[in-house]
Amino acid sequence: MTKRKARKAQSREKAQTVTQGNDKSVKNRSTNQGSGRAEASPALSGGVMGWVDKVRSFSIEVRVEFDKITWPSRKEAVALTTAVLAITFFFTAYLGIVDISLTKLVSFLIY
Repeated sequence: MTKRKARKAQSREKAQTVTQGNDKSVKNRSTNQGSGRAEASPALSGGVMGWVDKVRSFSIEVRVEFDKITWPSRKEAVALTTAVLAITFFFTAYLGIVDISLTKLVSFLIY
């Protein structure tokens, strides 16, 4: 196993454990609903540490998603950019010619 694959596996494991930890805390809060007293929101009850845990969890999940991205090679990027520019210039010229033609036709019919 390469180092990169090992890092991806570790990132996924961390994200899963963080997610599982959050699921457990949600279950615990839901069991206290029948107590009749108002509870503080999860953000307020956790304080700064709850916020830090959420940010840490979010950043781990973002890292896992970034590892899934497959970037095109330089050759593919240049080819696709060239294709987009060629199509853009073609349609610009086509619409310009149609516009000029219709303008001349309308001006001929009006005058």
